[in-house]
Amino acid sequence: MSDDLFDPEDESGGEEKPAAGKKKIGFLPAIVIDILKWSAIVIGAIVFIVVVVVITVRAMGGGARADTSRLPLHSEYEQGGAEMLDWFSQIGDVRGTTRDEVRRTFIVTPHIGYRPESDATLQELIRREIQIREAIAIYFSSRSIRELEGVENRLRVKQDLREEINRIMVNRVRDVAFSRYEFIEF
Repeated sequence: MSDDLFDPEDESGGEEKPAAGKKKIGFLPAIVIDILKWSAIVIGAIVFIVVVVVITVRAMGGGARADTSRLPLHSEYEQGGAEMLDWFSQIGDVRGTTRDEVRRTFIVTPHIGYRPESDATLQELIRREIQIREAIAIYFSSRSIRELEGVENRLRVKQDLREEINRIMVNRVRDVAFSRYEFIEF
């Protein structure tokens, strides 16, 4: 019986064996190690995604230099002598077809510039919106694509439309601009 007390198999003494789920590595518990491991994986994935997006955007041409694609500053417009205008933008898209043999669909979004102090012009633009929209549609429908495409033609179109709108209105508008100027062949 005394031999059983000193059996080498039971010599674990007062030491506690760690449970299988609560192992300790150094000073940190396993749960802390797991959290750190997954945090590093997530941060690595985010860095990888950002790098891929930046490379893709630059490859597609979206990463153009700031000096080539920026809009002019307010002060640069004033230095260039361009008149500061308020813009009437409620007309929206005007769509139709050109008079070409093979018809093309035009989609334009005109904006009409007027002097900022002229509330009467704004009120008249609001009242005559349908007439102006119709005049723009008729203008584009009565022209061929050769008369409408290109920089020189676009400038002429802007001038012609300004004159046409001023014929309709009592108060004069100063400019016509387009945020959308497209011709689609079907």
